[in-house]
Amino acid sequence: MAAPLGRALAAAVPGRARASLAIAAPARPYRAAPLRRRRGPAPAPSDPADLRAAARRFGRLGEAAGVPAWRLWPDPERLRAAEAEEREWERPLREMEAALDRREREEARRREERQQLVARSLAAMPARVSAWRQERAQARERAQQEAERRQRLLAQAGLGGAPRPGTPARGSPQAQALLQDLERQQRREEKRRRRQEREEAARSAMAAAEAAAASRPPPGATPQSAGTVSS
Repeated sequence: MAAPLGRALAAAVPGRARASLAIAAPARPYRAAPLRRRRGPAPAPSDPADLRAAARRFGRLGEAAGVPAWRLWPDPERLRAAEAEEREWERPLREMEAALDRREREEARRREERQQLVARSLAAMPARVSAWRQERAQARERAQQEAERRQRLLAQAGLGGAPRPGTPARGSPQAQALLQDLERQQRREEKRRRRQEREEAARSAMAAAEAAAASRPPPGATPQSAGTVSS
């Protein structure tokens, strides 16, 4: 077939181009080797009790394997184990859809709770900012009062203003001990004042209770007898 095709191409191509024209020979088609079939009886199985090996042997050799087909079917115990494994790892579609629905509802509930928390926080933000500013103002006021009290104590101890000859410096141990004594004395005076105020409030409450008890009629008396006693 190659010779007629070469002559036809040589007649169609000019003379100068004939030398440079190469005619490729057709490739040989691939032919697979024939399947070598096993002749004679099949080899005996290594372990007749191994059902997995018997199933592979039956699938490879068919009836020539000498394996009864009824042995390859699982028994009730294996069927129950396979069903349990399938229920554990491959749940039915209804259960998967129910699980997805529960997950979506839980995510929606959490999203709604988060949105409500953000809304409550934003609503309470002005009150919190106002409380924080009030606390900061109170702290500044307390610090200022403490500084003024310390200055008064220093003035009482003769340590205020410019240092005078014969007086200890503010940072000296004598000045610090004197300042601590004045602070303890002031705290004792403050406690005594508060105790007196509580005692006065207790006496006032006792007097008010006694007056209210005196104005009430005795138990068992009628309103007319109470009016007669009062007159």
